[in-house]
Amino acid sequence: MRRMNQPHWIKHSHLLGPDEYECSRCGAVFKKRSPACPNCGTSLGLEKEKQDWVDEAEELSWILDDD
Repeated sequence: MRRMNQPHWIKHSHLLGPDEYECSRCGAVFKKRSPACPNCGTSLGLEKEKQDWVDEAEELSWILDDD
């Protein structure tokens, strides 16, 4: 079992755009994952995925709905 209270990358998966990686320590967002955050220098090995594409798909469906 992974402990997510340790510093980690938060992977944001998007429906129409490239994935992004957010540092759990400082909140900086990057296009690529690295062993340490380029902004604050914290070592980040673990990754937690946040599927933003699900919310984006629901929003797109709502916008395109022809009721």
